[in-house]
Amino acid sequence: MRNSPSILFMLPWSLSAVGGVNQVVINLAREAAKHGRLRPIIFSMDWSRPEWQYSEVEGIQWVCGRQLSPLGHGRTLRHSIAFLSGALRELRTWRRFLDEQNVQVVNMHYLVTSYLSMALASAFSGKQRRIVYSVHGSDIKYFRRAGSLHRAVARWMLKHADRVVSCSDHLAQRTQGHLGVPAGTVRTILNGINVAELQLCAQYDFNPFGDDAIDYLVNVATYEEQKGQDVLLHAYRQLCDAGLQMPLVIIGRRTAYLDVLRELARSLDLQERVLFLPDLDHETTLCAIRHARALVQPSREEAFGITLLESGFLGTPVVATRTGGIPEVLGEDYPYLVDVDDAAALAASIDAVLTPGEANDDLVRRMQTRVSEQFTWARAYADYESLWR
Repeated sequence: MRNSPSILFMLPWSLSAVGGVNQVVINLAREAAKHGRLRPIIFSMDWSRPEWQYSEVEGIQWVCGRQLSPLGHGRTLRHSIAFLSGALRELRTWRRFLDEQNVQVVNMHYLVTSYLSMALASAFSGKQRRIVYSVHGSDIKYFRRAGSLHRAVARWMLKHADRVVSCSDHLAQRTQGHLGVPAGTVRTILNGINVAELQLCAQYDFNPFGDDAIDYLVNVATYEEQKGQDVLLHAYRQLCDAGLQMPLVIIGRRTAYLDVLRELARSLDLQERVLFLPDLDHETTLCAIRHARALVQPSREEAFGITLLESGFLGTPVVATRTGGIPEVLGEDYPYLVDVDDAAALAASIDAVLTPGEANDDLVRRMQTRVSEQFTWARAYADYESLWR
């Protein structure tokens, strides 16, 4: 019996990884299962599994396994030889999988060279199948700085795509400029929020400081230089010197840059005031945002920022930088947008957003309305489906 038509979402890492890209894929797959026109399958990379593993949750088929890459971060020749030696077998595996699962659409999220096998299998299968890439920011940044071979592979894959989806107009322009994608191929589809999940977090009692009802500031971002947490620490030092008592909580995916930030906090004598919480799960992170007095996102680069939407829905005011897709999320007239790397302006906006008053209360209400009306996964899914179908 032939399987019903399906859509295959692809991720280049494990589904257990912390980050916004996984949230995008999971929520799009949930919407696909809800609508029922395309059966959702999620394939995620897992090098610990020599054989593909299958499971099903919430009406979504989950598949994880290895996927060869033609190029590596180093030892490119070695990677290429390994890829070529196993390419024919992998192409056959993918073609058989696509046929057996009746895959009508392949939506690859976060552009990587590991997708080349899938791109080749789809391009030369002789069957009508929609190929869509969704870029998320850091992937385009990587290819912008990568070698010519990496960019050539990326350009070939995007050239043979039916569509390329960007999560902001700013990222769409970067994708066109850095990888030469024709403007007519790229479409912006703004990310959304999972309303049910956000409402559910109100039932959880998590607070970074336990049962103590302590006001605090929060930042949620991967620990890396482009997220500007170093600027936040300098701004926070200024606020503490001016008399601010509330602590700062910095939540993020663990990287080597976390040690740099901890050392900076010590050098600024903030080690007793700053709490680092690495690799917190999504539900607990939402609770931390909900209890915070304000979310501060001082990014140097930001393609979108789902955390901004979550904060807006939860009623937590935001201070952020005027960069990338952030103004598209918050609105160009949002009052607490500051220039990148300006610690003094960041400190001033944090102080202003913490000041009680009708203006800030009204801002919170307007952000909740904006997010609820314009940034839902149902709306995002409808836009995606118009490309898939």
